[in-house]
Amino acid sequence: MIPPWTQYTDQLDQLWAEAYSKYPPSVIEFVFTISVQILAFWVPATIYLSIDLLFPVFSRRHKIQSERRQPSWRQIRHCVGYVGLNEVIGAVIQVLLRYIFGLNKSLFVITRDFPSLSTIVFDFIYGLLAREISFYYIHRAFHHPRIYGYIHKKHHKFTAPMAFSAQYAHLVEHIAANMIPIVVPLALRRANLFSFGIFVAFELWEAAADHSGYDFVKLPPAQIHDLHHEKFRVNYGTLGIMDWIHGTDVVGWDKPKKVPVE
Repeated sequence: MIPPWTQYTDQLDQLWAEAYSKYPPSVIEFVFTISVQILAFWVPATIYLSIDLLFPVFSRRHKIQSERRQPSWRQIRHCVGYVGLNEVIGAVIQVLLRYIFGLNKSLFVITRDFPSLSTIVFDFIYGLLAREISFYYIHRAFHHPRIYGYIHKKHHKFTAPMAFSAQYAHLVEHIAANMIPIVVPLALRRANLFSFGIFVAFELWEAAADHSGYDFVKLPPAQIHDLHHEKFRVNYGTLGIMDWIHGTDVVGWDKPKKVPVE
């Protein structure tokens, strides 16, 4: 008996074959990345937000921070609109760059066949580590007193985060911290577009989950990044590796250590 999902995979393969034969690489890359952005960020972020609307009692019970610290619906609407504007600006920049450098060029390798599982796994692990390292230092730099008030303070307007606030950021930060650590490492490696898409989908979902504000999100644990929004100077990374290395995974790491009185 043929599995029921086979017809859908066959249709997807035919659709990809048609797109691959008809459109230039740059157009395929653009449509593919925009689709991943919508499916992996906007859909889960909307689901998290709908919990507040459809199940308010459950929502209040599972919010990590107290109700008085939660953003108002006016702030949430502003956040969603601002994130949408950032997305539009990012898309316009992508279109302009594609026309400048040519529609036949792509940051990633685009092939008719899907990459092997081993290739996807390697690219995924490589992307995770590269993003953890680069994002940690960029994020921590944005917390520098001479920079924070001009750029990163906007993101921290949400001391109790919600899913859409993951991309609520100054345009400079959106490009430098949200896009570059995810795109550049795999682009430099000339990874396959599908490997890149899988990695981006995970990172976008992780961002929405990290900022969801709910204690039932265990992988990734939302409490880690929620604490960053609450206390500011803790948990700068995404996986926790760089915070562990630098000792910034504990609240008060930057405070002078008390010398015991003899």
